[in-house]
Amino acid sequence: MASQVTKSLVVAATATAPTKTVAQLITQADINVKDEGLATPSDGESGDSSGTTYYHQHIERNGERVLVSWTKEEERRVVRKADYLFLPIFALMFTWMAIDRTNVSGVLTSTFLKDTHMTRDQANTGVSLLWFGIVLLEIPSNIILHRVGPHYWIPLQVLVWGVIEVLQMFVKNASGWYAARLFLGLAESGFIPGSLYILSRWYTQDELASRTTLFFFGPSISAAFGSLISAGALHIEGAGGLYGWQWIFLICGASTIATGLLAFTLVPKSPHDTNRLFGGLVPWSGWLSEREADVFVARIVKADPMKGQAATMSVGIKDITDVLFDWTTWPYLIICLSGLQSAGGLQTWGATIVQSLGFTSIRANLLNAPAPVLASIFGLILSWFVDRYKRFGYTIMFAAIWTMVGLIALYVSISLLMNLDLKPNVEKNLPVVTEASWSFYAAYVVTVAAPSWQPLNVTWLSLNQKTPQKRAIAYAVYIGCSNLGGTYGNQVFRGSDAPLYRRAWAACLALGAVWIATLIIQTSLFKRSNKQFAKKVQSDASLEAEALYTDRKGHKYRYYW
Repeated sequence: MASQVTKSLVVAATATAPTKTVAQLITQADINVKDEGLATPSDGESGDSSGTTYYHQHIERNGERVLVSWTKEEERRVVRKADYLFLPIFALMFTWMAIDRTNVSGVLTSTFLKDTHMTRDQANTGVSLLWFGIVLLEIPSNIILHRVGPHYWIPLQVLVWGVIEVLQMFVKNASGWYAARLFLGLAESGFIPGSLYILSRWYTQDELASRTTLFFFGPSISAAFGSLISAGALHIEGAGGLYGWQWIFLICGASTIATGLLAFTLVPKSPHDTNRLFGGLVPWSGWLSEREADVFVARIVKADPMKGQAATMSVGIKDITDVLFDWTTWPYLIICLSGLQSAGGLQTWGATIVQSLGFTSIRANLLNAPAPVLASIFGLILSWFVDRYKRFGYTIMFAAIWTMVGLIALYVSISLLMNLDLKPNVEKNLPVVTEASWSFYAAYVVTVAAPSWQPLNVTWLSLNQKTPQKRAIAYAVYIGCSNLGGTYGNQVFRGSDAPLYRRAWAACLALGAVWIATLIIQTSLFKRSNKQFAKKVQSDASLEAEALYTDRKGHKYRYYW
């Protein structure tokens, strides 16, 4: 009978007394929890006679230390709320950021170069300046974010770059193009690493890979969305006296501004502040009750006590140098610079390359849409595998080999095109009527459809950082490196190499080879370090505190691999 009372009190803690923990209710009822099979709640776990497991963790709420007790089902319920109401806002912001970056692919299939009196190489320079602008303020932007809070800084960024995106419709020449792209990059600086850091504060290590992949899902298919938007915008060319490319910038910019306003309205300061709109200025019911917010925070602190609960934090010079001079950081950066750019130029020039097969600009943009969608779906499958088995190196290797196979197929397809009897015409325009040109398009789709692996790599890097400060800096350094790669990745496809881009495909293959070689070395070094760590722990058990990964069997490892 008493055990039934105990279970009833547990239910009450969840449903009818959101401000009281299981521990408080049991104490008030004067029940001997040990006699009933429920251990005294403290930081850790306990169970009752029915086999239900309860988790206990102290947190800080309104300046008071509170003990929170919850079940796994209750935890799943609050996580689902964040998945449906918090994560999508960040994914939507990131999606429009990616579209604002990559819609230049559709713009270049229009009359943009003719209308602005620019060459293809000048357009390339403008694209590179965007990436340079992002790199320039990546770390300073993140330092500001951690001082003022993401609920203010991130929506403000989205609004600013949305306005700049709209202003690009007024570009008249190369100088205006350079300025617009540079300022767009400066406005976007820090958004990705800042958002990734916020997600790492809202999700546990076991949940982070799949949520990071979902965060990147929108941007992964942004090329598809961007191509569809471009096709529609080019179809209404002349409406309102605007060129098709002007409509592209106007539609994308206005949508970004609307997303920024939505983010400013809904992004909370913390799980305990979902009941405040507009950065905490306007009260409303919120999507997490106080009880649910307690559970949400407690599960995070229990999984990683280093994360803490503060919405802001101080990042010092030592945190920056610790990350930059750590040998484990650099393989991630090399993988980023080589892997992303082995096929990165296709994001900018994909539609143009497809158009060179003989398609109209509208049809080229439509044909460019399917591959990014496939890449995103395959990326989600890989993220599920990583969340379950925690094997990052092998999973990313699969995506790397897939990409290399696609690049080799592209190179072979080019050789077939060069051997055609119609070779004089090939140098001017690829004949779409030939079987070889369709083989080239098929190889292009296979290459771009390789699983999206960037979210896994950046999650891998973050999980191998011990403190929140190092994690924040590691995000900024990695994303800055990723954007730095964009400054040269887009230069691979030069106008002088068109339309077959033989030198470009050779460069992509070389980058892919570096990517695979670095992955092999990195994974091997992490496995070797873990073996050495295991030997040290046997002689000094206190070193277990340095472990970053504990598998399901309870084995501790220094690094995820």
